[in-house]
Amino acid sequence: MNQIKVAPLARIAPLDQIGWLAREPQAFREWVAEAGRWRVYEAGQAIYSAGDESDGVYGLGSGCLEITLPLIGDEPVFLHLAEIGFWIGDTAELAEVPRVVSLAAASRCRTLFLPSRDIQAILVARPEFWRSFYRLGAINVSATAKYYAEALSLTVRARVCRHLLRLSEAPQVVEATQDDLARLVGVARGTLRRCLMELAELKAIDVSYRKLRVLDPAILARFRNEQ
Repeated sequence: MNQIKVAPLARIAPLDQIGWLAREPQAFREWVAEAGRWRVYEAGQAIYSAGDESDGVYGLGSGCLEITLPLIGDEPVFLHLAEIGFWIGDTAELAEVPRVVSLAAASRCRTLFLPSRDIQAILVARPEFWRSFYRLGAINVSATAKYYAEALSLTVRARVCRHLLRLSEAPQVVEATQDDLARLVGVARGTLRRCLMELAELKAIDVSYRKLRVLDPAILARFRNEQ
């Protein structure tokens, strides 16, 4: 019986079509398909901690990742709830400095792991691949600046709508608790709950245990620039 050959890029789906990697040259994506290894993490499981030495770079293929920063007395500050197509770990890896943030699974998730040894080896053999990693860094810096600007200028409802639109792009179920969203937006849970109930009354979302379903993205988009 003939074995079915799997196309190299099929091994890293959906990351070959979503986010940073989808826009990179074919040769680079093929290297990622060869070097990458899938890892599965359960909800709440730590992937790495601030202060750790880099072991490589991670891309999110399914589920959600939680990014936190120890700020005062090692109390973690919630920074971001990452969606499919998100990549992280490049700064510590390429600058050869300890991790600045901590990374954990917010839900059961599957990540594509690029080990340090493979990254360092390919950058020696193919120095033009540095540009791909620079572009990843630029994407993450731009996203950080955007989230900070939103926090300073937009209403709670606008920020909630923007986060729901980001997290529900594919599929339209947000795998995050209300506590997660409250920390992400930077408001008390009661404030978030009132906002979600308003959106539910407008038929924009459906709120159930531990999950939110986006019913009408157009309604959420209507409030995304509210100041």
